[in-house]
Amino acid sequence: MPNWLDVNPRSGVPIYVQLVQQITHALEIGILQTGDQLPTVRQLASELTIAPNTIIKAYDELAKLGLIESRQGVGTLVTANLNGALLQHQLEAIFEHMSALVRDAANLGISEQEVREHFERELARFYHGQQDRQGDNTDGKHTATTPGQQRFLGKE
Repeated sequence: MPNWLDVNPRSGVPIYVQLVQQITHALEIGILQTGDQLPTVRQLASELTIAPNTIIKAYDELAKLGLIESRQGVGTLVTANLNGALLQHQLEAIFEHMSALVRDAANLGISEQEVREHFERELARFYHGQQDRQGDNTDGKHTATTPGQQRFLGKE
């Protein structure tokens, strides 16, 4: 399962909506690129342990938005790339979230050191895990074409 895809059946948000939001977000921040292939309905349903109809509903919504396209014999491909201004907006939003996180932690009385330790642990978990999954070939280059393909297609 892609490390950026995380559904929560207890969140109150329908799972198909979570999938649409997270795949759209992956496009916005460049994890997914035009031409990337999404997992099959069966693969994703199995990995997330949810009903295939939920994946179909999410994929249908994404297709209506013009973000993906299902092709007979090829699979489901990303057809739109949301970068540029949207990417800049997402970067700004991330730094706003970080500011709010630090402010909230301080207001809760959490020490700077504790925040730093948790943040560094999360950075190590995510980035170290990516390095483990990406792997290198003999000439030192990554084996998949894009990071999105490596993470999403399981070529990590």
